[in-house]
Amino acid sequence: MRVIGKSLVMDKPDKLSRLKSSIKSGNPELIDHAFEEIQNKGDETFVAPLIEMLHQPFGQEVKTKIYALFADLKHEKSGFMLMASVKQEQDPEVLEHLLSCCWQNGLNYSQELPFFVDLVLNQEFSIAFEAFTVVENMYGKIDLDTESKLLERIKRSLQEGDERKIHLLNGLLEIIPVIPLDQDPVDF
Repeated sequence: MRVIGKSLVMDKPDKLSRLKSSIKSGNPELIDHAFEEIQNKGDETFVAPLIEMLHQPFGQEVKTKIYALFADLKHEKSGFMLMASVKQEQDPEVLEHLLSCCWQNGLNYSQELPFFVDLVLNQEFSIAFEAFTVVENMYGKIDLDTESKLLERIKRSLQEGDERKIHLLNGLLEIIPVIPLDQDPVDF
């Protein structure tokens, strides 16, 4: 902790330590307060430690709160950190949930289009579906050469896929050429 003026400011390692202690306590009020603090004052440095917590024996409620934080990310730096974790994730269940967070948070993942197409082509259906949904909600500039190569690869894969995957692959063939440059504004 450091002192600024007359108030104490909690450093990031202290916040993470307090979050872990709150979770281990099992006290719902402490857990809620810790996640609320991360929601309000957290930054991209919290992504990796929260991912690490997904691999620890915490209850489903804690994991749900972590996924909710990732689904509500608003800063591109946090999205980059999340993508770094997604690319390294080995647990299929965690990967599926993290992919869901990617399309829910609405950040720009267009630079990762080849990665998401690979997931659709090579992963089990539930993961492929979440990766497809990221592409479906994607926006940003896609390099024409990259687009062309991906579309050709998808067309070749149509011969090998099962029925559900073929539906996703045909969807990619329709979606990729029309990925918008900007995110659509939300109408209320």
